[in-house]
This record gives sequence, C-alpha cells and structure tokens, in this order.
Amino acid sequence: MTRTGPTAPAAVFAPGAAAGPAHVRSAAASRHALVLAPVIPRWDGGAFFAPVTRVLVGAGLRVTVVDTLSLWDEEIDSLDSLAARWRALLTRWGPVDLLCGNALGGAVAQALLPDVPHDTAVLLVSGPARTDALLETRLTEIAELAAGGRSGQALALLDQRVQPHGHRPAAEGGTPAPHDPSAGRRLAAGMRMLCGVDVTDTVRAHRGPLLQIVGSHSQLVTDRHTAAAPHHRVAVIQRAGMRPHFERTAQVSALVGNFLQEKRLT
Repeated sequence: MTRTGPTAPAAVFAPGAAAGPAHVRSAAASRHALVLAPVIPRWDGGAFFAPVTRVLVGAGLRVTVVDTLSLWDEEIDSLDSLAARWRALLTRWGPVDLLCGNALGGAVAQALLPDVPHDTAVLLVSGPARTDALLETRLTEIAELAAGGRSGQALALLDQRVQPHGHRPAAEGGTPAPHDPSAGRRLAAGMRMLCGVDVTDTVRAHRGPLLQIVGSHSQLVTDRHTAAAPHHRVAVIQRAGMRPHFERTAQVSALVGNFLQEKRLT
C-alpha cells in the first residue's frame, strides 16, 4: 500500500542543528529546503545527504529530507508517474525555498520544477536531467540483479559504480549479503525509473537559480547527463564519483555555502 503525506518517511533538521533529525522548534520564520533521496535499499534517516544538510542548517534553513521511493508501488512504472505522486503532496510540506535532490531524487526534483514557484532555488547532487545508453545499461544491470533475487550482488555493484572511475575496491572474496526482498524491489524499481529520463526542456525553462554538482570521475551521472539554462551552474568536482559531497566535502560545502549567500537563502 502506498504511504502518502505525513506517513512518508522524513527527517526534519532544525536551523542550526549540527546533526541528527530534530523537531522543529522556532523555525516558522526560516527558509525551507526540501530534499528528495536517491535510490537507497532502506530509509536511512537522511544520512545520504548529511554533509550538505549540515551546511543548510548552519545557514539557517529548516531542512526536510524525504524518502523518494516511499511513494512507489507496483502501479508506478516511470519517473513521470513517481513525480506525479510527489506533485500531489508538495503543498503538504509547506512552502519550499530550496528544492534539492540526489541522484533519483534529483531527477524527480527537476521533473517537479513546473509545479514550484518560478523563483525557487534548486540544488542537485548527481541528479540526471537525461540518460544515455551507457548509463541505462549500468542501471539496468543493477536492476536485473535486484529483481532476480540477488539484492546483495546488486548492492555490491551499485557500491562499485558510485565510486570514482579508477577507484581500487577493497580486496574481494567476501560473501554477498543475503537477498533482502524489500531492498531488491526498491533497487530494481528505482534504477529502472531512471531509464529513458529527459527533463532537459523543463530544467532550461526554470527561471530560478540552480546549482548542479557532479563528479568528473562518476561512473554513472556525469556532466553530459545534466541540463542548465545560461543562468544556472553545473559544477564538476574533479576526481569525484557519484558522492562528491562525501568524497570532496570541503569543496562541495563551500560551493553550497556560496550558492546560498549569492541567492540570499541565508
């Protein structure tokens, strides 16, 4: 059964909170950031975005991090249909000054741009606006393992692919984790929904500020999978993979902090 509205897993970080979700105290007057999660095997409470969240709350934003796949069920077969579910819930989260997304969450965030005020700021980390044959092949390989009852192998391959190109993995030989049916369904669905994505025109039409951050050595989403209008910015983090906010935390934090200041979101 689809979980909707307030029952969708979310973590709320109050302005100035250094770590961990907290109940919002005196945040009514603060600016609000909504963050859409990537494909993760199970909800992690927002840990996937922790380095960026620290910058946002430190700048005085209230941050709501949501599990993008929490609205998925067997009736959802495309990014468009998942975005439609989120579109219906946008107003429940209150006004959004900064719309953020990581990987799948970034793709959904970009699909939602026509449904937010035209001046809404956007922050994306490895969020594709479009895919190509190579990216779709790699996503499908992970999805097929997960759908075939091998979620452990799918997670291992995903972990390999999110590392920077040329990264030397730890010594192999460990036994893959046992199959987790729930994780397998989430992985398979999320990877497949990213295939065939193209929201280029939607992104270029967005009149608000946008910062897209990608790694130069990503094995999945790279700068060729992004879209931007002349007033937007695509920042390529050298030698980083799909998780530049963890691999080059200081550089990405500085980029995000400058973006917030330039766009008067602090």
